Amino acid sequence: MIADAVYRPDSVEPSLAMIADAVYPPDSVEPSPDSVEEVPDSVVEVPDSVVEEPDVDEVVECPRCGTFHGSGVYGSACYQARRNTRMCTRCGLLHEDYDVPARFLYAMDKFDCEFFIPDIDKLVMRGKTIILPEQVVEKLEEKKNKEDEPKSSPQGGC
Repeated sequence: MIADAVYRPDSVEPSLAMIADAVYPPDSVEPSPDSVEEVPDSVVEVPDSVVEEPDVDEVVECPRCGTFHGSGVYGSACYQARRNTRMCTRCGLLHEDYDVPARFLYAMDKFDCEFFIPDIDKLVMRGKTIILPEQVVEKLEEKKNKEDEPKSSPQGGC
């Protein structure tokens, strides 16, 4: 073909006869009757070789957290199961989620739901944010004012 006629120092230039043979198709094509095979019109159905299983996780007792859950031992279900076992039975919150804000905002070591949420029935939240009742806000302000008061120190005179 023409593409094969790339210049190489050790090759011979293609002749016009070679180019003519490569470009023009033969004048006629004679079919060979022995090479044609007829295929029947029937369609054979092949049964599915893959059995579809429902996408259900097997619930097993987890050796890591000791609870029953699906989706593997170290998956998200294990994380959620362990998290749910640490929820407070009084308020339903995970106290460790509120320990850091209580420490930095109110100088308390840990979140105490009995202090911050005196009446569970009146708990108001926006997302995961607790809306504190007025009485709790007043207690926190009193605590802050007591800590801010300068301690009286005895002054020695000279």
